[in-house]
Amino acid sequence: MKKHLNKHGKKYQAFFAIGICSMLLFTGYFYRDPDRTMPIQDNICISPADGKVMYIYEYNGSPILFKDGNKYVLNNISKYYPNGCVVVGIFMSPFDVHYNRAPMNGTVILNHHVDGGFYPAYDEINSKKNERNIIIIKNKYGENIGVVQIAGIAARRVVSYVNEGDTVEIGQKIGQIKLGSQTAIILPKDKYNITVKMDEQTYAGETIIAKRIAN
Repeated sequence: MKKHLNKHGKKYQAFFAIGICSMLLFTGYFYRDPDRTMPIQDNICISPADGKVMYIYEYNGSPILFKDGNKYVLNNISKYYPNGCVVVGIFMSPFDVHYNRAPMNGTVILNHHVDGGFYPAYDEINSKKNERNIIIIKNKYGENIGVVQIAGIAARRVVSYVNEGDTVEIGQKIGQIKLGSQTAIILPKDKYNITVKMDEQTYAGETIIAKRIAN
């Protein structure tokens, strides 16, 4: 009987050890921070996140983001886009690198955090309370480039590394979403040509999202 118990005890210990090792390996994989080679161009906007392009929409009014069937109307930042905007939504899976990077050189003029309740996406009312953060960077042309981080049911924390008034360089790490969710970039309408397509894989700091239209 004792041998039987010891046999099962060792078996459970092995499973426990495997589970702990798997968690440690995933944690290390999740927090990886690979080097990125930034494109050296003055008229480009690069991806703020690793992930897949889920939507590209153009608006005359307030920017609108979509996640898990829910709609986020960003009325509070419409004043930064008086002539309309283009929104590119990027889905970040738990296996993507989760550091977000500055899409352009510029100055942070807005860093607005909204606490969330971490409700599941199928809760149509409460899911709109998911944690999110809005960063707007004004570039040397006086244009406002927005980066919006939206947490989901798995990603329960949005982290920002910048403050209003900070000067940022293209490709600089500006934040992180833990576990995976969505990052969107907002560009002023008729100022940029979008260079990515639906379902395209993007890499933060490397993939060119858009090119500025010369005046």
